Amino acid sequence: MTTAFEHRIVRFELGWAGFDYAGIERRLSDLGAEGWEAVSTLQPSIGAAATEIVVLLKRTR
Repeated sequence: MTTAFEHRIVRFELGWAGFDYAGIERRLSDLGAEGWEAVSTLQPSIGAAATEIVVLLKRTR
């Protein structure tokens, strides 16, 4: 039997003071409490500077 997953993408944008890492941690902890698991991250950038953090999540259906 194959396990079915649902997926979610969460974006955290760069603010004027940088990334809100405490806010990112709170959001990911809240999602973890709902059964979501972070499986990958992406950091789209302009030149060498990241403009956002994208987190790919999954959980069992």
